Formats: sequence, structure tokens, C-alpha cells
Amino acid sequence: MKKLLAAAMAVCMMSGALFAQEKVYLWPDKKGPGSEKVKVTQEITERSKIPNHQNRIVSGVTEPYIEVFKPAQDVANTKKSILVIPGGAYARVVIDTEGYDYVKGYTDAGYTVFVLTYRTPNDGHKHADLVPLQDAQRAMRVIRANADKFGVAAFGVGVMGSSAGGHVAASLMTRYKEETYKALDSIDKDAKGEWVSARPAFQILVYPVITMQDNGTHAGSRKALLGEKPSQKEKDAASCEKLVKGGESPAFILCAIDDKSVNPYANAIAYWKAMADNGVKAELHIFPESGHGFGVLNAYGTAAKWQQMSIDWMKTYLK
Repeated sequence: MKKLLAAAMAVCMMSGALFAQEKVYLWPDKKGPGSEKVKVTQEITERSKIPNHQNRIVSGVTEPYIEVFKPAQDVANTKKSILVIPGGAYARVVIDTEGYDYVKGYTDAGYTVFVLTYRTPNDGHKHADLVPLQDAQRAMRVIRANADKFGVAAFGVGVMGSSAGGHVAASLMTRYKEETYKALDSIDKDAKGEWVSARPAFQILVYPVITMQDNGTHAGSRKALLGEKPSQKEKDAASCEKLVKGGESPAFILCAIDDKSVNPYANAIAYWKAMADNGVKAELHIFPESGHGFGVLNAYGTAAKWQQMSIDWMKTYLK
């Protein structure tokens, strides 16, 4: 009850409607590669139990898109931006709690925010295990191609992901060079025929899914992404802690030690250790409580300050 009241009070403090300035589909024909024959229909389902607060999930995505949220005119624009990737166990997109709820804190601090609604692998897409990463790579390239229009620095775009969205974000960071789809246009390849980089400028990971190994994986996310019985090769290829090579962008990682859904030792902490072992600047915050899926409105104790901490970190370490 105390958590619900705190969340309701936070909603009141964040009063005012939130509207994207623009919705941009990622792919030329709207449907992503390998989704042309998928017949599912996109649906939005409300799950909120808190008055006056939405907690919607999006499912059945075949036409992925980003929504653009710019800082107010009276806020100093940093020119940096954040691609926000919500979680949802690779079965849905938790668009409010791990997407829109993050927007105001960052836009108030001068960052442009792009919230990604991406395809999940459970809808019969071709190369299903790649579709979330395809959408994340393409989103980075779409933002860079339109940087002047969006008012952002083309190579100042970072990535942020929560839960399974954290796995998408960490996969983007560690696999940004991987050719997950055929180039379609000048957004993908430049005039010299070179791939436009999908490398994030920084990474913010909130109680992320990281590993696909038997000991510590989030079973639901792995099953949705890799199937019932993935091979060891498939598990290794999708375990982000094993893919860190050094040279990745700075990371801000957070989790709660009482997370009963995503084991923090095998996921957030393991990814931080891989970063540290490879000389990557990474900051890890392990909060004593808040569990899993808390976003900003359901975080409590010291975890309630995590978003401001991430803003302070960006001001300190991102020049």
C-alpha cells in the first residue's frame, strides 16, 4: 500500500499530459524485415492499478517506430539524446513504466528522448531472435540521419534499456557492428557504401537482463528470444557479458539486490564486471530494495533517486 501511495503521489507531482512531438516509423515500408508475412495486430493493453496513471503494454508489433520527446524551449538543450528501450520479457513492450515515465526527468535536464516500440520475437517473424536488435540498430541510424531535424548531435545518442530492454540495449552496445539485416537505403549505408554506425555514445541499464546462460538467465526472456532449448553456441552469442571486448561506451548500471525476477549477480553485476575487466568506464548502483520493474514511480528507498543519479553521471562523464 505504501508503494502504491508513493507512486500515486509521484504521478500527481508529474501532472500534465505527455505528448510526443513526432512518431517516426523505422523501416521504409513500415513493416520490419522478415515481418512482411506476419499477420498479428498491434494491441495496447492497460494494466494499471494506480489511479490516474497508465501502465500499458504493447504487443503484436510489426511496424516498429520511435516517438520523439524534445526538451521544453526554456530548457538548455544538451544536444545529447537517449534511445529508450522498454522491457517486457521479449513478449511485449512495457511502454509506460519503462518508456514514457522516464521522459520528463531527462527532457527537463535538456536531453531529447526517443522511445522505441520494437518487434518482439514471439510473433512469428523471420529470424525472430534478431528482430529486437534489428529495430534498435535501425533506430540509432534513423536518429543519426535526422539529427539536424531532431536538434541533436548525431553521435551523441546513447541507449537506455530496462529488464529485457536492457538486454536489447546491451546487445546494441556489444553487437552494433553485426549485420543483422540487409542495408535498405542511405540511412543504413553512406555515400561510400559504409554502414552508418549504430554504436551508442553511452549506456544506461536499469535492472537489465544480460545473460542467456543456464545459471542466472531470466527464463522467460530466454525462451521468447532463443526458444525452448537453445544450443550453447546460441546462448553464448546472446550473453552480453561474454561479448564485451573493451572500447564500449561508458555505462551506468543499476539494480536492486532483492530483485526476484532477474538475478542481479548473473546480470547487472556480471555486465559491470565485464566492463571493468576490459577497461570500460562503468558505474554500478546496487540498491537494497525495490525489486524488479520499478521504473521511476515504483522505486523506493534510495533507489527512488536513481534517475537523478543517472543525470548527474551524464553531466560528469559525458563531455
